[in-house]
Order: sequence, then C-alpha cells, then structure tokens
Amino acid sequence: MPASAYIDIAKQSPCPFCARPRTAADIRGLGWSSRHTPDGRVSWICGPCTRSHLELIETLLPLPAAAPAVVQAAAVRAAAGPNASAA
Repeated sequence: MPASAYIDIAKQSPCPFCARPRTAADIRGLGWSSRHTPDGRVSWICGPCTRSHLELIETLLPLPAAAPAVVQAAAVRAAAGPNASAA
C-alpha cells in the first residue's frame, strides 16, 4: 500500500474518545489500537484512551460514548500546536 494511503487513513481516523488526530507517525508506531465492530467498521483508539479503557477493550464490554464536541474541539486545537491560528 502506498504511503499516501496511510496518511489518508490517519486523517480519517481520530480517536472516538478524545478526538486526537491519528497521524502518519502514529500509524508506523504501536501506540494506537483498533476496535472492530460486527458490521465491519474499524475505529482507532489512541494510546492514552486505550490504556484508560483496556479492561473494557479486552473483555469486549461496551465502551463509553465518544467525547463531547467541546472536548473533541479542544483536542484538535491542542494537536495543531501552539503556532496554529485560533478559529
């Protein structure tokens, strides 16, 4: 698979709990975990959220709802870095 495909996947797969964007560097590393649903969808969970919800993930129990939009927006701004312009 070409490197550009990995980058596209990264942009489309933020963590469902904290909305941390998944970068190309994250894809090459082992910090994120995948969650597969019965209907074939795959979601990617960042390292901190994986560690936080590890017991639920390992026992296949339902995970909590995704983070509220306010939390997700703050995570996206934080990931953009201090030099990003405020929206």
